[in-house]
Amino acid sequence: MKKLSDLGERKAIEIISEILSKGNEVIGIGDDCTAYDMGNKLLLISTDMITKKTHIPKKMTPWQIGWFIVAINISDIAAKGGKPIGMVLSIGIPKDTTEDFFKKIIKGAENCSKKYGFTISGGDTKENTELTISGTIFGTVKKENFMPRKGCKPGDIVVVTGNLGKAGAGYYAIQKNIENKKIIEELLEPKPRLKEGIVLASKKIISSSMDISDGLSSSLYQLKKINNVGFKIYKNKIPISKKINNFSKKNSYDIYKSALHYGGDYELLITMPKKHFKKLEESIKNIDSKITEIGIVTKEKNIKIIENQVEKKLENKGFEHFK
Repeated sequence: MKKLSDLGERKAIEIISEILSKGNEVIGIGDDCTAYDMGNKLLLISTDMITKKTHIPKKMTPWQIGWFIVAINISDIAAKGGKPIGMVLSIGIPKDTTEDFFKKIIKGAENCSKKYGFTISGGDTKENTELTISGTIFGTVKKENFMPRKGCKPGDIVVVTGNLGKAGAGYYAIQKNIENKKIIEELLEPKPRLKEGIVLASKKIISSSMDISDGLSSSLYQLKKINNVGFKIYKNKIPISKKINNFSKKNSYDIYKSALHYGGDYELLITMPKKHFKKLEESIKNIDSKITEIGIVTKEKNIKIIENQVEKKLENKGFEHFK
């Protein structure tokens, strides 16, 4: 009998989808959010969970734990072009946790939700042997603005927001005991691309969209499967910030391995017709952000990475629970 460690998270999701009945949702399992018809808008619902073992390194403060669980839920709403309207949190926590630690978790969650324009209105608390927090977020988006995962086609370009490799660099710094507060904060305090998602969606030109929570390679393989297409990615076009590049050189760290395969950047991965890119780039600049074209959607159902005009298969090495 196979175990979840043999299957991995994405196969587990397929099993769930095969068993559960479809209701009146417009978008169900397999996208960043579930979506329900609310007239001229869609109600977006998503949930995400963190546990001490898999998401909470020793250097993470309780305030950052609270920030993190809210931020990663917001990222799912951002990927659909939506706006959050509220959230609930369920917290399983050991009984010997101090009051101060508990308060700081809630304050971090509160600070993140207020920054992005909504409130946390309830949830549940239970005693648990290991700290586990699950967030469920609600948002809305105009029907015509919704950005699904399914829809990209050959000839579309592949685009990402912001810079990649940030979270991987932060994790490397923690693992190697490198004191670099700003680099570590890139991992522990993600900034979801909510404004960017809203601007992208408003243009009604995005053919597919998802957030890069499990790494670029993993995200591309997920889009490949749902859209029955392939991709060519140009390694030298992948955006890496000057700060992360300098950190990589100083510490002999392969930043492109991080950018391609390490999860936790919470940027947006989109596809779109190339003819609209320049105008969209200007719109994103107007909110003090950026997008970068990094590749193209292909008919050939494989994923290649190109470096110095040499094509190689891009391996699917992103993060996957259970494996």
